[in-house]
Amino acid sequence: MSVGTWFRTDYDEPALPAGLPLTLSSGMNPAVTILDQMVRGNGIVGRVVGDFGAIALKIHGGGGPVRVAVSIGLDDVATRWWADRVRPSRLAAELPRLVAVRAQGRIHGGAVLARRQGWRGAASAEATLSFDLTAGEMRDDGLLLVEIAETAHPSWAAGRLCARSAIGLRINRIEVREQTAPTRTTGPSGATGCDFTVIQPGAPTAYRIVTAAVPSAPPLPLSPRNRVTRQKPARAVFKVARAARRAAVRALPSHPGAVEEVVAADLITGEPVPVETTRHDDETRVRLTGPVTRPVLLGSAKPQPTLSWRLTPVEPA
Repeated sequence: MSVGTWFRTDYDEPALPAGLPLTLSSGMNPAVTILDQMVRGNGIVGRVVGDFGAIALKIHGGGGPVRVAVSIGLDDVATRWWADRVRPSRLAAELPRLVAVRAQGRIHGGAVLARRQGWRGAASAEATLSFDLTAGEMRDDGLLLVEIAETAHPSWAAGRLCARSAIGLRINRIEVREQTAPTRTTGPSGATGCDFTVIQPGAPTAYRIVTAAVPSAPPLPLSPRNRVTRQKPARAVFKVARAARRAAVRALPSHPGAVEEVVAADLITGEPVPVETTRHDDETRVRLTGPVTRPVLLGSAKPQPTLSWRLTPVEPA
């Protein structure tokens, strides 16, 4: 008798392999076999509760190459979960999240998530990363392991990126389909909402940086921490104060100016990556001096929290 059978109960249901193509949008799907540092969801796959979150799926696909797309979300619940666990200062502003996406034990790319702030609240942010898995990377038992985890922050980004970034993030969807021809890793192509972005492996090396002004992020909402602050009168006061702080921060003028010096770092190790910056007719262009074999974090050397970046590929000069 195997050890695993000792812990089974009459209520346990066997995992049912999912066929391809697969669109997983609920953690209650019977194809979900393992969750580590995550809680299941109904309208989403799950939410990360620790410094990383992992999910294993049972897939019946024949062991051939597949294309995987992982959608990650940042919403108000994620910020509250993070604040309840990290306990930041009441004056600490919301910072962008930087995470890496790992599948079958290998990092395939990364994403930056920053919510756009409004007068009454902040909009949710979503990033989708798509990558290939070769036939050799798929396990013989049909298990697909997907993980979201934080990465090493370079020294020039200290204090500008959220610590323990994975806490509270959602996995909205996981899509898996058979792949007939190799395709490079792709990530979000729109504005990031902050002065950071990630270049995925195999991507072009030259880009034009398109910028836009965004409002400053207000202090994070914090849950009551003691018996006094849990009372309804105190909670009402805190709610009014949060709304006033948000309105005051939102009313501040945003004049970020031009893009400062651009720097780059390896997303996995945090080591510097050589990058060249040029200006053409009031626009900023960047070029990595070598091919992109691993995900690269790109950002401004000096903080510009009210500047949002969007990269547009250009032909190298």
